[in-house]
Amino acid sequence: MFEKVLAAVFGYFSISSFAKGKDGKSLLSAEQETKLEGKYGKKFLEEFKKDLSEYEKDGKPAESAVTEELKAEMAAEKEKDATALNTANERIKKLEAEKVDFQAQIETLGKKPVPDSGTKVVGESGVKTKFKPDMNLGFNQHINAVLKGEIGASYGGNTTVDTQELQTEFGRYISSEKMEIFRSLLCTTDSLQYMTTVITDKFKVKASTAHITSVLQSFVPHWTPKGKTTFTPLWLEQFPMKINVEVIPSDIIDEVLGYMYDESMEPADMPIVKYIVENLVKPTLDEEREIAFAIGRFKEPTQDANGNYLANGANQVCNGYLTQLCDIKKGGNTEGVNFIFDGKDLGTGNTLLTNVEAAVDEVKAVYKNKTMFIHCDPDLVLKYSRAYRDKYPNSKNEDGEKVKVDYTKFSFAPLEGMRGTGAFIITPKENFRHLISRNPQEQKLRMKSEDYSAKIFGEWREGVGFWIAEAIFAYIPAALVAQLSPTGSTSAGGGL
Repeated sequence: MFEKVLAAVFGYFSISSFAKGKDGKSLLSAEQETKLEGKYGKKFLEEFKKDLSEYEKDGKPAESAVTEELKAEMAAEKEKDATALNTANERIKKLEAEKVDFQAQIETLGKKPVPDSGTKVVGESGVKTKFKPDMNLGFNQHINAVLKGEIGASYGGNTTVDTQELQTEFGRYISSEKMEIFRSLLCTTDSLQYMTTVITDKFKVKASTAHITSVLQSFVPHWTPKGKTTFTPLWLEQFPMKINVEVIPSDIIDEVLGYMYDESMEPADMPIVKYIVENLVKPTLDEEREIAFAIGRFKEPTQDANGNYLANGANQVCNGYLTQLCDIKKGGNTEGVNFIFDGKDLGTGNTLLTNVEAAVDEVKAVYKNKTMFIHCDPDLVLKYSRAYRDKYPNSKNEDGEKVKVDYTKFSFAPLEGMRGTGAFIITPKENFRHLISRNPQEQKLRMKSEDYSAKIFGEWREGVGFWIAEAIFAYIPAALVAQLSPTGSTSAGGGL
């Protein structure tokens, strides 16, 4: 390979040999070195001189490498490359012509009406739902009788619902509706819609690739990689979570009946177990997950004097994304997160408008042309919107509730879990990550009967965080750091 490079250099200088030193080794003049560096770069020059010295270390002169056979071989390769280039150029011209033809066809077809040549499919009336309640069970018979107004149908206290029958029905319902149940329970919360979800069985994951920002360069016959962007991958961790819900079925019969009356449903459309899952478990779970994802701080469950585990708080099941950023800031930010408008107060009124614009101006240029959201405290959006209305009373928000910072591609995304924090985060969706342990089909949800109560159990693993530190632009007030990271410790299983 070096022989060909050497021949190319001789050809570039139009010479057949180099000057020689006292030791008989080839020397490049200062003018030749300047020309080579200007043509191929400093890296090439250094490597060429090194290879030249290595080639001649056994007394073999550089000129001996350039044989007539080598010249003929290189000439043939040059002719072959020229032919391939001409072929490629012709192919490009042909494709460009085809592109023009296709665009003309698309424009012509777009003006023509589409003929109704499809097959019309008529659905059957009264199609049954996927799950059909067992009407042999006492509580389904009771609900059905009450809804139909049958004589003698009345509430009979604890004897109305046999919890063992309810457990049987629950198991049947979970088996047939498992995917839908966990999609419902672990559905997209306010913040999750702005994240990229990753399904993995690993407790901790870390980014393994960088975002390359520059690849174009002049040709030289050496490997000269660019894309020197510094990036710091962050650890993301998911935490084991569960729900334990105790239900007294006899206490909710009236609620179920009232709900079904209001919704004009039949027992087959709203079995009691579906009501329990969707109306007793899901609303609270949604709210608590959203708060935990934002400001949660994981705490290992503790035991009492008898060795029984104590239930920890909903905001102690994982480390939230704001908690992670507060830990980084408290720890000196060795990871390289961009804390924008740091140490300053956003203020109110016109000052708030000015300061938000100043903050978003700190986002690096490579991200400014990318449509991104300002994930933030909902109170901040309200203050910003009112300040904007007061400053420009004749302006109209054409996008409804969507609030955008003027002359940027950044729109506010209020997240309920961030309420009261005063913080905001700007980062691409692919950098804002949500981890979950497995597909919903593999999650567990079950019921256990005890006397007049029914206990619901469910387990999964979940967590949130960020992929690359340098792609985060965050405004984190000092008061929030003091609240969420008083010691700056991530020893409780942080996601970083």
